[in-house]
Amino acid sequence: MKASREDLHQFEYGVGLASLVILVAGLNILDAIFTQVILATGGAECNPVVRAAIDAYGERFWIWKVAAVSSLLVLICLYSRLRLFRVILAGTALLFAGVISYQIHLLANGPLAR
Repeated sequence: MKASREDLHQFEYGVGLASLVILVAGLNILDAIFTQVILATGGAECNPVVRAAIDAYGERFWIWKVAAVSSLLVLICLYSRLRLFRVILAGTALLFAGVISYQIHLLANGPLAR
């Protein structure tokens, strides 16, 4: 069943969508924190987009990173009735979970461990 234009912009979100949005926002903040810790201990940023943001904004890159992801989360919420956007949100949560897991591994066991 196709959603009408009015249905696409209703602000009625279920627990699942709200949980995914909060999860992605939280993982994004953790990613920014862990990235700063890794950089402070001599590590390097692997993501070329984030590396460019770090070069441009210095230590305050995380403000722009959190703002960008949060803006995209708002857009995803606006169109959350479309299956594609729910899939993108779930995929983003999985991607961030993988990145956080790798960062924790680096901090605990990798060359950055003390």
